[in-house]
Amino acid sequence: MRRHTSLFPIFATLSLAAMLSACAQITPPLPRATRNIPLSDLAHCGQATSAACARIHVALANAYLSNGPLDSTALGNAARELGLAAQNKEVAAKTLPLRRIVHVLQERTATNYACIAELRKTRTQLAATHAQSAAAQARLHRLENLLHDHAEKSLDHHVLKRP
Repeated sequence: MRRHTSLFPIFATLSLAAMLSACAQITPPLPRATRNIPLSDLAHCGQATSAACARIHVALANAYLSNGPLDSTALGNAARELGLAAQNKEVAAKTLPLRRIVHVLQERTATNYACIAELRKTRTQLAATHAQSAAAQARLHRLENLLHDHAEKSLDHHVLKRP
């Protein structure tokens, strides 16, 4: 029991360190032009509709679009940032074409994922159909063999009775 109480401060310290590290600010990798905009600037940019906040959101959206693979996560993050930037009317007008493009890309990505899922489902169904066909073919072959054997026995039986 005494040994457990001596380990408690160590585990408490490690837990506290883990919790504090979870609170650490993690910024996404940004392009060179926007690397100097930390996320903490969002807390001090004023109202959500201000031009300063909108510029930060646009910079973050551009970072999501230009860094890493352009997958559904990146498109979703960029769309969210552009939506937040669009709270400012001037920025909303300037970013409307980009917001439309991101929306179309999101739709196409979703359609692509749906097509891939449908293709996988069809392949699975095709494999099941092939397996069923092979099983039916094997049953048919066994039945043909049984019928052939039965016919031979029947003929042999009739031939033996006649003499």
